Amino acid sequence: MVDYTKLTTFPFKSALNFRLLVEYWENAIRHQAPAFAKVIQERINEAPELRKPIEDLTLLEKHKDLISFLLTAAIAPAQEEFEMSAAMVPFQFETIYQTKAFKREIDLSHVERSAKINAAKNVVAGKTIHACLLILQKYYGVELTRELTIDKPILFTIHNPITGLERVYKVEIGRQFFEIIAKTELEPIDPNVIKFLTEKVYDVDLWLQYIKPENFEFHGFMIMRMIDVTEQEMVSSIKYDLLEKHAVTKQEKFAVIEQKLRSIFSMPDLKLGIAYFDASNRIIVSSGDGAQAWKSLSENDLSPCENFTGSVYERSWTEKRYITIENLETYPYKTIVETTLLNKGVKNILLAPLIDDEETIGMLELATGVPGKLNPISANKVENVLPMFTAALKRVKEEMSTEIRAIIQEECTNIHPTVQWRFIEAGTNVLAKRRRGEKTTFEEIAFKDVYPLFGLADVRNSSTERNAAIQHDLQQNLKMAKDLLVKIQMQRKLPILEEVIFKIEHQNDKLAKELASGDESDVIQFLKEEINPLISHFDNDPEFKKAITRYRQNLDPVFGVVYKRRKGFEESLSIINKMIGNHLDEAQVTAQQMFPHYFEKYQTDGVEYTLYLGSSLTKDKIFDPLYLKNFRLWQLLMMCEIDKKMDALKPKLKNNLDITQLILVHDQSLAIRFRPDEKQFDVEGAYDIRYEIVKKRIDKAYIKNTGERLTQPGKIAIVYNQTKVEEEYKRYFEYLIAKKFITPNIEELELEELPGAKGLRAFRIEITKDVKVIASPQDDLLKDIKQALHLQ
Repeated sequence: MVDYTKLTTFPFKSALNFRLLVEYWENAIRHQAPAFAKVIQERINEAPELRKPIEDLTLLEKHKDLISFLLTAAIAPAQEEFEMSAAMVPFQFETIYQTKAFKREIDLSHVERSAKINAAKNVVAGKTIHACLLILQKYYGVELTRELTIDKPILFTIHNPITGLERVYKVEIGRQFFEIIAKTELEPIDPNVIKFLTEKVYDVDLWLQYIKPENFEFHGFMIMRMIDVTEQEMVSSIKYDLLEKHAVTKQEKFAVIEQKLRSIFSMPDLKLGIAYFDASNRIIVSSGDGAQAWKSLSENDLSPCENFTGSVYERSWTEKRYITIENLETYPYKTIVETTLLNKGVKNILLAPLIDDEETIGMLELATGVPGKLNPISANKVENVLPMFTAALKRVKEEMSTEIRAIIQEECTNIHPTVQWRFIEAGTNVLAKRRRGEKTTFEEIAFKDVYPLFGLADVRNSSTERNAAIQHDLQQNLKMAKDLLVKIQMQRKLPILEEVIFKIEHQNDKLAKELASGDESDVIQFLKEEINPLISHFDNDPEFKKAITRYRQNLDPVFGVVYKRRKGFEESLSIINKMIGNHLDEAQVTAQQMFPHYFEKYQTDGVEYTLYLGSSLTKDKIFDPLYLKNFRLWQLLMMCEIDKKMDALKPKLKNNLDITQLILVHDQSLAIRFRPDEKQFDVEGAYDIRYEIVKKRIDKAYIKNTGERLTQPGKIAIVYNQTKVEEEYKRYFEYLIAKKFITPNIEELELEELPGAKGLRAFRIEITKDVKVIASPQDDLLKDIKQALHLQ
């Protein structure tokens, strides 16, 4: 049996035969009886082999004159020089006759080898599908829909390896002189199969499973007419290209458009440019991803052209019309612009203004080094795409107005509004240097003398809870699978079932001890690759159908395993994180009004956040130590509110989760610097870096000589290492106790040493459970802070 999965040649047998053409002439002779009818009939009678399949094409030479005359019924001799037509063996690129125009323009061997076809993946596949459709229509009585019609336009795109250009031809096939021969009695094809075939019309392998090439032959000859539609198709394609966002700003996309224009004009050396002016009437050249993607052809080697007065550009711009200079060398009114073009080898140029709402916003430039190739008639070839070039350029110009912010986004990702002014300054400097043609990088951005406030609201024992949830789900899944397989084993005594049940028990014994690294993935793989496929084997057994359905109802539709406890944990964790994150964001509204500051938060199993305060962060505000005290008290009040919200949230959670909260107090100012590689701020200096080390490790701190974790639910831990902080925070505690936000139970603790952090101390305060605390309005919060600081 022939394997058609790698189809490289037309699979059906074709045979040249002039029988239908001969019969056409004989019929014409009988009905019209021309004066030379007798001579024609005699010549036909002398060549009986023309009525039979012709295997040896050398026979054509013997009857060359007769065949040429007979073919005038299909190809008019008057069109020799203009019409690209050929007679050929059915579905083969073996011609028996070609017009002079066809010989001049088309290389058939190249067509079959490398031409692209608009429907199928290649020419061979296209011919094969075409043949199958004809067979389906003739022998199976299928009325072909508009989508499947065999007369649907066929387009060949042919690449010229010498010029590098492409030509597009619409192919018309004349089928009146060939026929399909069935070599055997045909079996009917199920209507459902036919419907499926027509839905998969370009699946050649599928079609050849039902329409066997060995059962059919094509006899006669076909007429191929090729009509050059390069201009229409390329214009349409360019319109589509220009709809893309980066059509003229990405080098590879711009090059594609330029190449298509070359095909339209049949000029391999055609150059495409786009120019537009800034407010000072100077050409601005935009560059794309590291190289010049699109540019003005008149760009000077050192800088944009300085003076367009009197140039051909000014004429086209102001007069809003096409301008063509067929030979710049003989152009009598040269300016610096024309001289620049000549220095670049441009001798022939066509300019077309890009007009938006009666305003000229740019210029399309086409140029070549050969005088006279571009002329006023050439302008008509690009007229249809000018509106799309205009839209593309308008889009670029609008994007230029936000280029500074784009530079910031590229270098720095999203920037907090408080410090955005500094990044805009840096972005403005970059843009100015780029416009001058200078190479530049985004300057370093740093802020000195800022005070950090760090806080953490962490989900208590999240890793333990997550592992417990995973362990519970996997054990439940294994137990359900075992129960089901035991039931099946009782009815179907299969050794494989006993073996799998044994493996289930082994996996369950491992999980019962602890959830070790890799256990989760091992069990899930076991369930998905062994258990579930084994259960599927019994799907059609009515005795087990209900039990299997119950088993599957307990599996997660996405993950394919039991995911109830884990899902509950993840949902609870997500709710807690969302509550904390939303509260922090809302609190920021009030905090920013107290004094503008930089704020960032990170979400893991809980939320940690950092504030930076200082004059250097703001453009025109002076920072006073009073603001630092404001924010420290604000932080305590906010964390009390988070704890109250957590208490209200607990009954709604699927898992019994709680949070712990911690504050790290750093009493010295530090410097922060933006790190472009990580798109975030980091501290500078050895002492400041020690603060970062402590911040990353402090949530694991233990109270000295007790083995007790510092952080506990319902309490806030305040970690510090300088004595002067103690008195400040004790004043805050007095106020919070008076307001019944916290209990009088204030713990003063010494912490175990941490790597890189010695001598740390901590307060631990207990939040009251009987007072409802809500987010205070701005005025009330400021009043509370002033009262606590005895500033009234």
